Amino acid sequence: MFRRYLTRQYQSLLILILITMLAVFAVTGYVAINNIVSEQSRIQQRSISPVYSLVNRELLEPLHIATTFAETITLGPLLQEPVNPDDILTQLARMQQRLDLTFFVALEKQRKQLLSDGRQFDLIEGKVFWYFQALESDKTILADLGQVGDVHLYFDVKIFDDNGELLGIVGVGKRIKSFVESFAQYKQQFGHDFMFVNETNQIILTSLPNLQVTGEIIPELQNLPGLKDTGLDINNLDSEIISLNAHDVLVSEIGIPQLNWRLLLLTPLESRQAKLTKTFAINAALASSGIIVLITAMFMGFVAYKRHLEKSVEIDELTGLANRRYLQRRYQELKHRAKSVCLVVVDLDHFKKVNDTFGHNAGDKVLQETGKILSAMLRADDTVCRWGGEEFVMLIHDLPEDRCVSLIERAREALAAQSIQYDGRDISFTASFGFSMGKPTEQLSKLLANADVALYESKKQGRNQASRYRE
Repeated sequence: MFRRYLTRQYQSLLILILITMLAVFAVTGYVAINNIVSEQSRIQQRSISPVYSLVNRELLEPLHIATTFAETITLGPLLQEPVNPDDILTQLARMQQRLDLTFFVALEKQRKQLLSDGRQFDLIEGKVFWYFQALESDKTILADLGQVGDVHLYFDVKIFDDNGELLGIVGVGKRIKSFVESFAQYKQQFGHDFMFVNETNQIILTSLPNLQVTGEIIPELQNLPGLKDTGLDINNLDSEIISLNAHDVLVSEIGIPQLNWRLLLLTPLESRQAKLTKTFAINAALASSGIIVLITAMFMGFVAYKRHLEKSVEIDELTGLANRRYLQRRYQELKHRAKSVCLVVVDLDHFKKVNDTFGHNAGDKVLQETGKILSAMLRADDTVCRWGGEEFVMLIHDLPEDRCVSLIERAREALAAQSIQYDGRDISFTASFGFSMGKPTEQLSKLLANADVALYESKKQGRNQASRYRE
């Protein structure tokens, strides 16, 4: 019956473990998804945040310098009055030396362009295209590429007098090679490529070597291999996946309203997936560890509970001694490690008379006292149990016969010398002992039967005796 009870407990534990695992998997899955989403956002943010710094440093800062240059109060009179070009060239050269940028002034009335590197030339329509294209534009601030052989990105700002008449165009230029060097450092650190695209979808700046502007030819976004004939809207590529140099990349768009440009950030999916896979693996490992710890804790708890149950059903409630169930299990354990055993059956003499004379409560106290005395005689690794009624069994292992005989005699004498006080009266009692020696490979029932035979001999000899079974 107890085994059936434990079987039911095992089944309950299995169901509980399965439910717990499902709950843990559900919670872990939810946490893992949240962590992956968070990691994805973090990766995206980690990629984009430095880009803003790059844009500010490489594009917006020169643009701001150009607009500040255009607002210089001493420049207006210089553009309106016929002046010596050398005065302007001197001022421009001083600014170039201080800020490491190319400065220029294009005079409308004189139709002459002066640059901080000392060059000057006439603005002739049909020969100098950028200036006359700028005149046709209704924009005040423009960006264009120029200077064949050493291509610069120029930021142009129109200058007007108080009546709205155009005085000229001023601005700053920055070498494309300077951008390329900064882009290479960014790519080495973060592993991303990018393209700056103007309002006509020309790729003005990029970290991709095969698309960088080296002359008058400016790459067109629609001709990009990963976009050509794909049907994608090149004006809105945010969150699109395209193939670039035989690798899939995720496109993220950042607007640059000051120039009406777009920055296309190209994130390699391999590295992104690797990071997300790593995040998932970490969460899976944590979840597995948590499940293992949880199941281990549950199993250990069940084992402890099982032992508690086994202990509770293997203990005699009255005396606190082990009962016959424990003795049987203990004997099975000794089969694997003991070399010899001594089984002792102890029976209280005339116990019925104690109950009849003093009552069952007094009899219970006699049983309890007997248990204490017998336990005190044994080693910690030996066993005494209440077999039933007034009968006890002692299980001793790996002790020579003469020492077993000595132990049994001392136990018998201790019982005979002991008395208990009950209801103002002394109750004395004795016990008869029968024991048999053998090997743990023998059947317990056989040793018990032999010890019973010896116990009968003790009673036959007048009780309060100890006899050994002999063939």
